[in-house]
Amino acid sequence: MKKENPAYEEAAFTIIDEIKEPDIAEQYDYFLVPTFYIKGQKVHEGIASKEIIRDILKKASIGNSRTSMQ
Repeated sequence: MKKENPAYEEAAFTIIDEIKEPDIAEQYDYFLVPTFYIKGQKVHEGIASKEIIRDILKKASIGNSRTSMQ
């Protein structure tokens, strides 16, 4: 999707593996994966379609936000 819209290149992601990084994962409130946060606010939890991912990228690219994903 970043190839579809160069503006999405601004969205930076941090992927947190709950098995490898349990101390970090415990800091987030989630039940399902993947779960996406933008600036500490949960924006989606659970199965993510291409359209949902596109919406998350749009939100994250505004203001060059950092996005976390469990």
